Amino acid sequence: MISGLAPDLDTGGKLANRISVSKKYLNTAVRMIGILLGCYAYFFAKGSEGYISYIGSIILLFVLPRFSNKFMLMLTGMVITFVGYVLMAIWMQLFGIYVMIASLLAHRSYTHSLLGVAFYSIIAYYLTIDFPLNGLFKVCVLAYMSHLFADMRFIPGNKRGIKPFLPYKGIEL
Repeated sequence: MISGLAPDLDTGGKLANRISVSKKYLNTAVRMIGILLGCYAYFFAKGSEGYISYIGSIILLFVLPRFSNKFMLMLTGMVITFVGYVLMAIWMQLFGIYVMIASLLAHRSYTHSLLGVAFYSIIAYYLTIDFPLNGLFKVCVLAYMSHLFADMRFIPGNKRGIKPFLPYKGIEL
């Protein structure tokens, strides 16, 4: 199921919202840290340390909590990559990198191309090394490709299509 939805990680949509850290909880945590830092600055910090703590609390209270969905997706990709590094799971590291790259891309660009299929195939290959299930590689790649097929222009109700040969932009399906 994740493989079939992975190409749309570039939108910050349904799958992205399911795998990324909740914006609501992260914003609450950042604001709480800002309040604690402000209290520390007011009651305990002196001199330049107090000013830096006070400015930091203002940033944490008012600037950082305005995270976009794309930023949350980037942060999630970083966490997935780090966890993959700690667990020594190459597929997880690559998937984290995929999520980070997807958070930077426009919708239906490289994740909806043959380059996206190739990169996701590498992730699926390493996944099958850690989880040697018959047909897992084929299912992951075919699910990914079925999403691309469903996004093609000749499918009814789909007017935008995809550019499967990016970075070459001449052919659009």
